Amino acid sequence: MKLIMLCILFLTGVSVPELRTLRENYVSAAQSKEDANTFHESLSKIENSSNATIMAYKAASIVLLAKYESGLIAKTRLFNRGTALLEETIKKNPDDYEARLIRLNIQDNVPWITGYKDDIDTDKAFLIKNYSKQPADLKAFTKRYVKQSGAFSDKEKQYFN
Repeated sequence: MKLIMLCILFLTGVSVPELRTLRENYVSAAQSKEDANTFHESLSKIENSSNATIMAYKAASIVLLAKYESGLIAKTRLFNRGTALLEETIKKNPDDYEARLIRLNIQDNVPWITGYKDDIDTDKAFLIKNYSKQPADLKAFTKRYVKQSGAFSDKEKQYFN
């Protein structure tokens, strides 16, 4: 199935960035409007990938655009569109570790007024439980996030060593 998707993407000219690049760009996009626009643009042509991680990053790119939007209506519209895509992705792929990590990161960092905080405890428990099964690069990415996150207690952070 993945081979078929890669062939389709190759034939249609849509390139999928590799995960290492997506992770780096995601972190940068949270720090600058220009990087957020570039990050979103790199994922904008991907419509319905069967890869939940890619779709989670696409959703995050939309949420990050909302961060830099000045108008409340446009900000809300982008935020809702991004979080709806992320929730749909996770609903279809509840065991995708990186999608859950992205949701936790977003919920950990958005203002409380958004009301988008309901899955923090569930996602933390999922990440702790499944951390040891992840590839080394994803473990390193998770560990960097957890170290600086206020969502995890010191005791919980020990699970990521």
